Amino acid sequence: METLQASTQYSDLKGGAAADRADKGGPSEWLRHEGYISDGEFVVGIDFSVGENHGVHRDPVYVSFLIIETRGFDNVVAQIAALPADEPIAVRKVSVDMALVDFFALFKRFNVTLTPLSEMEGRTYHYTD
Repeated sequence: METLQASTQYSDLKGGAAADRADKGGPSEWLRHEGYISDGEFVVGIDFSVGENHGVHRDPVYVSFLIIETRGFDNVVAQIAALPADEPIAVRKVSVDMALVDFFALFKRFNVTLTPLSEMEGRTYHYTD
């Protein structure tokens, strides 16, 4: 079993990420176009990883898409909410290697925050100059 949570070997920095879906050609559309998913399947998670870099990035990046079948549910949220909280969610994993620019092209905007201090996560701050 796995947990949908970011981590690395040492996790020296932690934070969060947010992304806006692309107007056209987002993750679901790309997966459908490439034949990885069909109608009735829904992307419920994306795991994006970059391997060891030693001062220079080299493609590919590693992307796993977590997919569930909607199984007649009108609302995927309702389908997941109907499961007991302690029960793992059954997903299908589609793993692909991609060029970094191709991954970011799946989104309109993408933001990542990182900090070595857990006390900074979610904190309001202001600039001193």
